[in-house]
Amino acid sequence: MSQLREPAFDRIVALVLRTGAFSCFFVLLAGLITALFIPGRIPLGIERAGVLLMLATPVVRVIVACYLFFREKDFRYGWISLGVLVILMLGLVFGIGEH
Repeated sequence: MSQLREPAFDRIVALVLRTGAFSCFFVLLAGLITALFIPGRIPLGIERAGVLLMLATPVVRVIVACYLFFREKDFRYGWISLGVLVILMLGLVFGIGEH
């Protein structure tokens, strides 16, 4: 287990979060602008895609962190990240935590 993490690790995780945040912002903005000019279901579909992208961003961050931990041979945090990913997937599949 490394005491000092690579600076690239933090940069990659930050890039994933930044990309997800900016992309969902622009997709939601495109949906709102589209709603001004085109009535109907198309703007709603674009806005739903933005919300799904917003929900997927933390999951992708956990996947990237899990991969990077295992690549660094930091197995303790790799297994913890994999456990978090399993919990997220179980919540998605079985609807755990919706109440």
